[in-house]
Amino acid sequence: MVEFRFDIKPLFAQPIIKVTSNLLPNTFRGDRRQCLDATSKMTEIIDQLGQLSATSQGLSKPVTTAQRLRMSDNQTIYLLADNEAGHNGAVLGLLKVGTKNLYLFDEAGKTRMVEQTPSILDFYVHESRQRAGLGKRLFQTMLNEEQWTARKCSVDRPSEKLLSFLSKHYGLKRIIPQANNFVLYEGFFNDGESGNGGGNGHANGTPNGLHITNSPNTHLFGATYLGEDSNQRRGSQQQTTPNARLQQITQISPSGRYGAKRPTCSMAEIIHAGNSKGGNGNGSAEANRIK
Repeated sequence: MVEFRFDIKPLFAQPIIKVTSNLLPNTFRGDRRQCLDATSKMTEIIDQLGQLSATSQGLSKPVTTAQRLRMSDNQTIYLLADNEAGHNGAVLGLLKVGTKNLYLFDEAGKTRMVEQTPSILDFYVHESRQRAGLGKRLFQTMLNEEQWTARKCSVDRPSEKLLSFLSKHYGLKRIIPQANNFVLYEGFFNDGESGNGGGNGHANGTPNGLHITNSPNTHLFGATYLGEDSNQRRGSQQQTTPNARLQQITQISPSGRYGAKRPTCSMAEIIHAGNSKGGNGNGSAEANRIK
């Protein structure tokens, strides 16, 4: 357990909290003075847990710090605490996740550019409380909150303990070799799977939760692919069928000046207006007068 000089209970309204770049618990409520006090305490908690995680993995420096989190808009830290431990309570574990744009090898050895890849970036449970189900509780809470599945997550520089954890609790054993430091498991690129260890949890069946945006800028700048988390925050986004999405891609105009709309031809408008009058010849006569 990791105890602090201050009472952590006001920060942990529930056993597991989420902290993003504002360095405030997701359950936090307070005025400006309380906000400054809370961010100062959360900075100390995150830095100390990050250092313990680095020591446990044999790293020369921590990969998780409050400063790094403050500068990252796409990362989230989950913290697990025991408010009943000691006088001020104790923090038991840390899990940092985020999304990354990665070049990855699939099972066939082909390179794929995958945007908004769910990534496990740091995972630590204090040595005194390991093998008590706390790691599974923390990890599963994260999966539920992010609406991810373990098989669809990439893992950054996993330790042997983390590899054993994923194998034991989620049945992840067969690894897809990568050229970078990330570990993927077989099934990462598969569609239509389900369950904690398998599926992508996406109803539309697009690989790894990639979607085409329906932005008005699509016809100007091309399709944009977003991860499932981004699309869920756009709940009002119009649903499209796979055939409609394919048609949308094929109809995208080139970018730059070659994609600009041609100016309207005034002569063509005059001729068209004349022909639409029922073929009485007025349109042709008007065109002849202009000539």
